[in-house]
Amino acid sequence: MSQATRKPSTVGDILLYEYLEPSGLKINDLAEMLNVHRNSVSALVNNNRKLSTDMAFRLARAFETTAKFWLNIQQSVDLWEVTSSPRLQEEIDRVTPFYQIIKRNNSAEESGNKNAIA
Repeated sequence: MSQATRKPSTVGDILLYEYLEPSGLKINDLAEMLNVHRNSVSALVNNNRKLSTDMAFRLARAFETTAKFWLNIQQSVDLWEVTSSPRLQEEIDRVTPFYQIIKRNNSAEESGNKNAIA
């Protein structure tokens, strides 16, 4: 029996519930702190945009954390989304492993060499 897992907290959730709401900061304040457009912060906080590496460094500087802290949050969400999506899992199952391509290419090369000798 597999254990149900919930979606990890997103960067937007962390920003909203751990930083903005407790401190009374607004999206405009955070945008000013990060030196980015308000729309960029709004999209991130509202989970309409994924975290970029650049933004992770800005958040790290603003909140005295590390870029890795923010990137790990994003990575956890990204991994959960892929592993929880039947459509994506089906597509991944159709990926051809490296060794099969190498084996196929080697077989084709060997049969080409045999034909050249005959």
